[in-house]
Amino acid sequence: MTVFLIEKSIDGLYSALFYAFEQKTMPDAVFERGNICNNFTDKYIEIMTEKEKSRRVLTAIKKYGGKSAALYIEICLLSGDENALKIAFDFAYLTLSERRDVSGFLANRAVSIFYYTIKKVFNERHRFFGLIRFKETASGVLYAAYSPDNDITELLCPHFIKRLSCVPFIIHDVKRNKAGVSNGKEYKIMETENKAALNLSEDEKAWENLWKNYYKAVTIKERKNTRQQDNLMPRRYRKFLPETYE
Repeated sequence: MTVFLIEKSIDGLYSALFYAFEQKTMPDAVFERGNICNNFTDKYIEIMTEKEKSRRVLTAIKKYGGKSAALYIEICLLSGDENALKIAFDFAYLTLSERRDVSGFLANRAVSIFYYTIKKVFNERHRFFGLIRFKETASGVLYAAYSPDNDITELLCPHFIKRLSCVPFIIHDVKRNKAGVSNGKEYKIMETENKAALNLSEDEKAWENLWKNYYKAVTIKERKNTRQQDNLMPRRYRKFLPETYE
């Protein structure tokens, strides 16, 4: 089995595609460098990221698949699926091989699994539009911790900049040690290994109690539907929701 080892970035992926066409080699798997245990029966090819080659591949992707194909390939890399790199690679490879837009080739497994992966990323982003819970700090900055299945922090920040009307905030992905930090007008994605030491505002406890009271008020005990609740508000998210955690 041939395995490509690359940097987990769009430039790393496009560099691998350039290598595949140049060497006429198709990988059976694509993994991030340093994130796999070697198997002596496999052939590992480590591919360095080269910006110029990546730029040439991106130009070709946009030419044949359009700007939307390039955007969706980047979105695919945000997926928490362990095979996300290979899924994005296969779709991009097919686009370049066919030299046309392949988004309609849904009978092709590479295309169908690509769009299924994209859909899961967008669905989780949409879900967290309603499930993010901010805490108000004494400085006025809003802070929210969460642990999504996919790396969606960068997709959430623009939404909350508009929603919070210039209020500074931090969205902290504790699973990936990553945070989206906004001054209310723009944002940056930062790596962090530190746990947040929060100095909460005096009103924060009242806000948490308001969430709990709201949750109780809308609950109809006689019509409890645990299955639907687990579908709309998955249990793995609830430790960050003040209305549900103890």
